[in-house]
Amino acid sequence: MPSVCVIGAFIVKIPRRYSLVFALLLSGLATAGAQSYTVLDLGTLGGTTSQAFAISSTGSIAGTSLIANDAAQNAFYSINGTSLVDLGTLGGLASVGSAINASGQVAGSSNFDSSSFNHAFLSNPNGGALNDLGTLGGSNSFGNGVNASGQVAGYSSITGNSTSHAFLSDPNGGHLNDLGTLSGGTSSFGNAVNSSGQVAGYSGTASGFNHAFLSDPNGGTLHDLGTLGGRFSFGLAVNDIGQVAGRSELASFVQHAFLSAPNGGTLQDLGTLGGSSSFGESVNDSGNVTGYSFLSDNSTQHAFLYTSNGGLVDLNNLIGNGTGWVLLNAEAINDSGMIVGFGTFGGQMHAFLLDPLLIPEPGVASLLVAGIGILGVCRLARTYASRSRWCAIQGSNL
Repeated sequence: MPSVCVIGAFIVKIPRRYSLVFALLLSGLATAGAQSYTVLDLGTLGGTTSQAFAISSTGSIAGTSLIANDAAQNAFYSINGTSLVDLGTLGGLASVGSAINASGQVAGSSNFDSSSFNHAFLSNPNGGALNDLGTLGGSNSFGNGVNASGQVAGYSSITGNSTSHAFLSDPNGGHLNDLGTLSGGTSSFGNAVNSSGQVAGYSGTASGFNHAFLSDPNGGTLHDLGTLGGRFSFGLAVNDIGQVAGRSELASFVQHAFLSAPNGGTLQDLGTLGGSSSFGESVNDSGNVTGYSFLSDNSTQHAFLYTSNGGLVDLNNLIGNGTGWVLLNAEAINDSGMIVGFGTFGGQMHAFLLDPLLIPEPGVASLLVAGIGILGVCRLARTYASRSRWCAIQGSNL
């Protein structure tokens, strides 16, 4: 049977022997397109500002926003950028949604009474009720990452409040497990967790400076990722193959975003948007990194996207002119390429959602048309009664 593909207003019937050629032409069209995005204002919970910090594989979003009259700051949950749902607090005046999984479980931190102390939380699925995860014995804890099993990564003060340690909870926000520190360090901070329970973060070291780390699965031994030549580094995100994104000091004392090789391998300097510093915030399973960088004036901050093919790109150049937006920080990217963060719009700081669009490059589109034409020529080939060779492109008024 021939393969069939619909292109615009045409039904294209392709004999089996030409299917591979046609598939390659389509592949060229799909991969060579110039990336651009639509930008959506996520609005607020009634106040003046909002920030989005996380997006799940299903497009659900978590962040924080001021409420009406800017009276308090609450965590929010949103499905695909529709209206924001106020998650409330654990009893205090402020909460932040820092991470979200495909079930809509939001991890973050909240005041739990009238004091300034915070506790990590994990919500029920689909932005449900907040559950207090407690601490490692001290007064404060903060939830920064969550995986599909509901394992929450973060950090907490320990008994006596002398220092803080990274933790990984049991599934569904269960018992908090102290991950300890790198050799010689006294404090550590967990920022993200992947599906294997590998935690990325940073820890003090014998040198007195923090280094990025990646743990073994299920919060095992912490491994020092080193630096880009400077004194310190910070691990802020991790994907399912153990690539860690973050930032590190260089020997020149500036900081650059980095992406590690799989399983916490060698750190790659991602460069900047022209300024001295850049900061990696998130990484998806394709190794695409988002964050922010200073421009050449070293005072203007813009959100960036890094890909292995395109390098570091200013996201403000990919949303078109006249949107009214200045994208300041791209906090998270999912495996579909959807990006959330915050920027200025209408004179206020608002959370945004960027949805990728694919625009074919003219040369590639021409190649596809030429390829279809070549297949169509087969239709004009001499037909023999004993053997039929055909390739038809039939117009259709769809």
